[in-house]
Amino acid sequence: MEKNIFKKSSGFTLIEMLIVVAIIAVLASIFLVGLSGFRGAANDSRRLSDLQKVQSYLELYYNKNGKYPVAATWTDLGTALGTASIGVNVIPSDPVSGQSYYYIYNPPSSPQQYVMAAILSDATSKSVTDENGSKLDVTFSGWGGAFPTSNCGHASTAPIGGVYCVSSGF
Repeated sequence: MEKNIFKKSSGFTLIEMLIVVAIIAVLASIFLVGLSGFRGAANDSRRLSDLQKVQSYLELYYNKNGKYPVAATWTDLGTALGTASIGVNVIPSDPVSGQSYYYIYNPPSSPQQYVMAAILSDATSKSVTDENGSKLDVTFSGWGGAFPTSNCGHASTAPIGGVYCVSSGF
């Protein structure tokens, strides 16, 4: 018996492998581009959850102290809640680096009122519109690190998306 020197090998050629890799790369890029919208929605969901959590912390603080904490920034609010012995060590921060939540409490003019706000990624979210579809906003004295005045109202302009606002005592 003679052995066949030119035996056909089984497997893939280099061209076939390159084509498969190219197809996978195209599908992966389409998939990743499609996920970008979900990231913004996930961040917005976290923002809403964070503000509801902090709202609970504020009510615990109010029940213990008879007033809301006086704070000019979100960091000051975290310090006030953390040192109040109500079981809060840390308050959540915005999931996007460089953005912040907003809080104001103005005791002389409104001792039982506070406003918290977060800038959402999705301006069309039902969380940033009222029952008539009008966009909600907080009256800010400026967007560069400033905080809201004492109420939630209708929108003027927001830097990105819309503003989700939580208030008490209005």
